[in-house]
Amino acid sequence: MVYRFKIWFEHMDEVIRWIDIKPSQTFFEFHEAIQDAIGFDKKELASFYVSDAKWKRLFEIMREDMTDGNEGDEDALPVMLMSQASLRDYVNDPHQRFVYVTDYLANWTLLCELISIEESSKSMSYPCVFRSEGKAPRQREDSKFKMLDDSEFDAIAAKILANKGIKNELTEEFNQFGTNEEDLEQDDESSADDDLGSF
Repeated sequence: MVYRFKIWFEHMDEVIRWIDIKPSQTFFEFHEAIQDAIGFDKKELASFYVSDAKWKRLFEIMREDMTDGNEGDEDALPVMLMSQASLRDYVNDPHQRFVYVTDYLANWTLLCELISIEESSKSMSYPCVFRSEGKAPRQREDSKFKMLDDSEFDAIAAKILANKGIKNELTEEFNQFGTNEEDLEQDDESSADDDLGSF
């Protein structure tokens, strides 16, 4: 016996994957199967949420324990990890639903719905993709611009200001672009003398 889940992106319902998985398999195996099916790299954190018929999130199953370890907090919900949770323990409805979230920064959200229970095949290795529709989005968009660290940004800013004849606090960076700090001070003194001569 295998569960057949229909899985699609929350805001892209034309991108769909159907995955077959055994009830005894874990949510971590389900997580990896989804990542493979949509072409993601498995490097980011992720969570499943047991949900109701309206996709309300009821209970979280984490890839890694992200709690602060307050075991004495009586109000804290128990932590359940994907590697410790079998699907059969959380499928309580013929159309059981889970919300799957991966890469918390990008917040990729997929909806998972049990659509049928099928006979397993001895020739198949589970979990597996039964059917696929639509091209999944790229996990990360490559930037056309090189990201600068703080020192690179400050150096470029100093050069721009120096070219405009403006002195600022980034005097150390001026020297890197051929601007001498003493020359700047002389320019300031000359400007001051010119101002005094005008009175």
